[in-house]
Amino acid sequence: MVEKNSGDIQNENVKLKVETVLNPSEDPEKVKKCLLNIANGCKPILSDGHIEATCTGILSLHHIRVGVRSKSSLGVLRKLLEWNRKGNLTWFLLNKQAAYEDVISLVENYEESPLGPIRVTIISDSLDRIIEWLLSSRDRDREQTSFLTF
Repeated sequence: MVEKNSGDIQNENVKLKVETVLNPSEDPEKVKKCLLNIANGCKPILSDGHIEATCTGILSLHHIRVGVRSKSSLGVLRKLLEWNRKGNLTWFLLNKQAAYEDVISLVENYEESPLGPIRVTIISDSLDRIIEWLLSSRDRDREQTSFLTF
């Protein structure tokens, strides 16, 4: 069995989907901004009271990775990713109001976010590697992501 080099994480196939309900009282552009603050490089699309954005590549997870680290929420995120995992897919929820302010704030259930949460779904055949990268120490894997300039 050949083990992948840890430096090729950028080549992993990752799909990121972020979605939320658009409430009648909400400005669609502000809700789109929430999704853009979470998912790097996605284009939100509005349809039938729902806004979603889908993008691919490890860079799409950058805002989440940095935001979770700054809130010291790595343990909570790991727990949520494990609880909600089904095969090559996992998901977690974020607070919509916090996302508007460019803050990654995890919620454990729908009731914790008054305007409804944002559901973040990660799909990858290498989900274990993606999760470890997402939750890893920036110092430990600086070499792995030296190709990225943030």
